[in-house]
Amino acid sequence: MNNKEKEASPDQVQDLVIFKTKIEYKREEKDKYLFETIDQEDKIKLEYDFRPFSGHYLYAILLSNQSLAPITGVKIKIKYPEFLSLTRCTPPTISIPPSVEQRGSKQLNLEFGEFNENSRKQINLHFKALSLKNVGELRTIVTYVNNKDFVRVLNSEPVEIRIDKLNITPKIIPSFQLKKILQIPGIKKAIKSFGVGINIDLDIFFNIIEQILRAHNFQLIAKDLDNKIIWYLGTDLESEEDILIIGQIVSNKVEVIAASQNHHIIISILTQISNDFKERILRRGIVSSIDHIYELECKYCGAVLPYFPKKGESIECEKCNYEQIVW
Repeated sequence: MNNKEKEASPDQVQDLVIFKTKIEYKREEKDKYLFETIDQEDKIKLEYDFRPFSGHYLYAILLSNQSLAPITGVKIKIKYPEFLSLTRCTPPTISIPPSVEQRGSKQLNLEFGEFNENSRKQINLHFKALSLKNVGELRTIVTYVNNKDFVRVLNSEPVEIRIDKLNITPKIIPSFQLKKILQIPGIKKAIKSFGVGINIDLDIFFNIIEQILRAHNFQLIAKDLDNKIIWYLGTDLESEEDILIIGQIVSNKVEVIAASQNHHIIISILTQISNDFKERILRRGIVSSIDHIYELECKYCGAVLPYFPKKGESIECEKCNYEQIVW
């Protein structure tokens, strides 16, 4: 037939296949050659920031590959003092292995595969203080393999962490001035919220919070027995900063709110009150284990949960809408 296409001979087909393979091989060799010639020195950056965040501390790590070639075998080691506890990490898609116990410290080991060219990854680690009167260091070590197959190391400077026990003197003001304290420019606020997994009159916990605040030398400014709210005020003698403490029972929760212009002393006083509250109800036999006391923070975003749910009941965070089971 006139329009019938001429069939290719076996030799011609073989030639075509060989020609195509040679082109792909040359392209791969060219890409590899280009990656190996790219200079990555001083283009892999480690940045970090440690600061107070709500009622705990936030350690943010930013690793950037500013070169035009990938890096591989990325390992991040975070060494932190034993008086801190890692509570959560963002983004939540990062799998966090258990920390390794060391002498006087703990170490978190993270591993990642390839970091592409012109890419960056930020990891936010949230730490809560377990105790006071402690000093320690936090530091990060990053190792990776560069485009020339050499292992490179990035070290952060050590961050000193000091969590002091406060020495409070009472401060007296008229109750109508309480609102003004919360409106001071630069005022910081944080909250600790607890649920206790037993059936008990919550007035007992309200009284325990009052006893703790008096024991720490805070001054009672106002009390609302109907709504179960108390306001106490004191001044830290070392920093000379005022601290307002609000205790309340709401939605089956025991809550303590601290407000001050000094964020570090907020974390210190909330840690102290939290520890005292747990110790007192344990010592009185109200609970048989501290495991029956639950901190009501969202596991994903850290926001305070709206109420203390029943055992096995799912609760939705009002901030990030994640559902979770507290106990």
